[in-house]
Amino acid sequence: MKHWGVDNTLGIASVGVAMVLAGVVAWLLNRPATVDCRTEVPADHAVHRIVARKVVVQPWLGEHHVYGVFMVPNRYKDDEKYAVALTVRGIEHFAQGETSGSRRVDGVSAEPGHYLLRRYVRTRLALWFMVNGLFGDLRRPCNWALVFSERAS
Repeated sequence: MKHWGVDNTLGIASVGVAMVLAGVVAWLLNRPATVDCRTEVPADHAVHRIVARKVVVQPWLGEHHVYGVFMVPNRYKDDEKYAVALTVRGIEHFAQGETSGSRRVDGVSAEPGHYLLRRYVRTRLALWFMVNGLFGDLRRPCNWALVFSERAS
């Protein structure tokens, strides 16, 4: 008669825990958005809000795989006149970014009089959205916005 050893039991338990964790992560990644997209019009005329044209949300690939692509009117190129912030679901986040010299980025083509801007969100923030069941919200372009504010003269 063969006896189950501690090693066999521990191995089976480890596989079981790994399968449960994989299931939980898959469930969190596939959760739908928790809020509908809403059109917010800033009350302040000195504030201009531009919604993302496309978002890429793949934090499992590491740094620089969570970002939004924005089509921005040329008038906002003046860094001296405007301050820019990234919001996701209305919450302001520090974001790195780059202005593309290209007319096309990730399948988004710039319209005449516009330029393309890519803004990144930190991977840890994307994981926070996932753990809190908000990953579906992060994947919706309407929840991402660049907010341009006129700087005081």
